[in-house]
Amino acid sequence: MIEELYYQQYGNAKVTAATIGISKNNWTSIDHADTNDDLYLQIMQQNRFNVLPIIAVDRQAYEYFKTVTPHDYSKANRHRITYKDTLPLDVSIKELIWSFAMNERAFYFLTLNGKISGMVTISDLNNRHVQIFIFGLICELERSLSEFIKKHLSEELIFDYLQAKAVNDEYLQKNLTKYIELRDADLDADITEYFFLKDFFKIIKKFKLYKPLGYSRTEWESVDSTNELRNSVAHPTRSLISKEQPIDKLQSRLERVDDLLFRLKHQQV
Repeated sequence: MIEELYYQQYGNAKVTAATIGISKNNWTSIDHADTNDDLYLQIMQQNRFNVLPIIAVDRQAYEYFKTVTPHDYSKANRHRITYKDTLPLDVSIKELIWSFAMNERAFYFLTLNGKISGMVTISDLNNRHVQIFIFGLICELERSLSEFIKKHLSEELIFDYLQAKAVNDEYLQKNLTKYIELRDADLDADITEYFFLKDFFKIIKKFKLYKPLGYSRTEWESVDSTNELRNSVAHPTRSLISKEQPIDKLQSRLERVDDLLFRLKHQQV
């Protein structure tokens, strides 16, 4: 079936809800004929599911069980799948995160041509494809910040700034030494390649470069939380969704990245 192609995680350039979700051909569900006893509760508890699709006679899903309290498998109610429970299977990861955050939901059934074809949950956002996607955004942001800073500050001024910081930073001292060696050897060395994301934010704050971007000092300080987003995807073993970064915080941080990227690329000459 062609819809299965959407659920393939390899060779898929566009990361969608289906990329990280599960097809109805592979999900765990319960047949409508087995819903009269507590089998559904057993299945949910065994798999630690808060949502369990119910398969009708025509092998389609029109209903589902949902625990009354998340991760409490003593009681689950039966619900009919409504339009609000669904998203198109090819919706982008950004849109999916936005929908989870804005609608305060933990799952969606995915549709193709108006029919249920799979499901995605908020825990699926911890999939490595989402981390790689966000890391790509961070890389794009760092490149744009580098170009912006070099446009407004001379290389000498940037070097002097880093040299002053390196007095109490052995790691930075070593990097500056490498930079000097490359520069003296007439190799194409870019001084901003020794920046961490947080360093871009600090130098922009130091020289008040947030003003050409339309930020106030207070607004720029709030952008600094983007570094926490970077840390959450730079370490593959960390969960993207956690107590420290719930879905609403992830959404707001991604929105800050998009806003900053827009300002960096859409400057008036």
